[in-house]
Amino acid sequence: MEVFKPLISVPMPAQARSQQALDRFLAAGEALLAANRFEEAGVAEIAREANSSVGTFYRLLEDKERLLLLLLQRFLMNVEQIVDEEFDPEAWAGKSLDDVAHGLVGFLVQLYKGRRGVLRALILQASRDTKVRDRIHVTNDFVSRKTSAVLRLHREEIRHAKPDKAARFISHVILGALNQHTITGALGNVSQRELCDELSRVFLSYLAMK
Repeated sequence: MEVFKPLISVPMPAQARSQQALDRFLAAGEALLAANRFEEAGVAEIAREANSSVGTFYRLLEDKERLLLLLLQRFLMNVEQIVDEEFDPEAWAGKSLDDVAHGLVGFLVQLYKGRRGVLRALILQASRDTKVRDRIHVTNDFVSRKTSAVLRLHREEIRHAKPDKAARFISHVILGALNQHTITGALGNVSQRELCDELSRVFLSYLAMK
C-alpha cells in the first residue's frame, strides 16, 4: 500500500483519556456527516454527542474545521485501503472481462452506499480548499491505477485505440457518475441493481470503442 502525504496531521494526545475523547469526537462527527447535519451543528452539540466538553474539544481539535478535515482524510484513506485490498490483480485472475466489469463497478457502488453526507462535505470543501481538492485527485488517481492493474489482465480484449489510457480513464467516469448519484440521490431513477448493471454497460462499452 502506498503511503500518501496526509491532508492534515492527526492529533496525538499524551493521555489515554484524551485519546478516548478524541475518538468520541471523531465518531460524533462521522454520525453528523452521515445525517447531513455537520454543517449546522455547533461545537457544543458535537461535544454533547461525544459525551465531552467544549473546552476539551478546543484543546484537542482547535476548531470545527480541523475536525472536518480529519474526518475527510480518514474517509479517503479508508477508501484507498479497501481498494488496495480488493483491486488486487491476483484475486481477479481467471475471471472474464464481463465479470471484472460487473465486479469492480459493483464494489464501487457498495463503497459509495450510505455515504452521501461525507461525499457532499468532500465536494463542498474541495470547492473552497485546494488542498482538499488535490487530495481527492490523489485518491481518484489511486483508484484509477488499481483499476488499470486489474484490466491489464484483459489488455488484448480492450478495443479502445489507447487501451492503457482507457483502462485508467474508465474509473474516473464511474466515480463521476457515482458522485452525481450519491449527492443527488438519483441517477435516472434507477435502483441499486440497475445502477450496477448500467454502469457496467458503460464500463464495457467504453473499453470496446475504437
